[in-house]
Amino acid sequence: MNIDRRTAIRQLAFISASAVFLPACMQDHSKSTVLLRHFKIDHDQEKLLEELTATIIPTTDTPGAREVSAHLFVLKMLDDCSSPDDRVKYLKGMQLFDDAARSAAGKSFTAMDAGTRQRLLATIDGNKKADGDLRFFYSTTKKLTILAYSSSSWFLTKVQVYELVPGRWHGCVAVNRPL
Repeated sequence: MNIDRRTAIRQLAFISASAVFLPACMQDHSKSTVLLRHFKIDHDQEKLLEELTATIIPTTDTPGAREVSAHLFVLKMLDDCSSPDDRVKYLKGMQLFDDAARSAAGKSFTAMDAGTRQRLLATIDGNKKADGDLRFFYSTTKKLTILAYSSSSWFLTKVQVYELVPGRWHGCVAVNRPL
């Protein structure tokens, strides 16, 4: 069988392309997209956290928490800066939050519409007798979402323009010295 150079190069290109794209097809999509060293979450938990942060700071005519990837910031801050007890408490609270959403609306938080989500968050925020882990989860997520949004590059360049320290230099300013 004779194979000319053009056919050999084409077949080599197909084999190379399939070798490049094959790992993406075989990837486990149930894993989280962020690499965490101290605790594990699955894709559904990450999606829940993404929807929660997007409900806390929704997208309007300005970008919301989803556009600045606040949920990934929350996960990295928990992974890097929280104690092991706080991480366990946070994961228990996340499960309790999902259970509360299912009992309140009959479906998961990610399947709810925006109005139902807002009512659920108002209920959790106003309920002082809620489970400690649930309140810890919600308050930590809310605090870190606001921190992620207010320290994002979009916020610091468009809303509150950040100026590097020591600031501007004004060279031609008269100095009044007492005699």
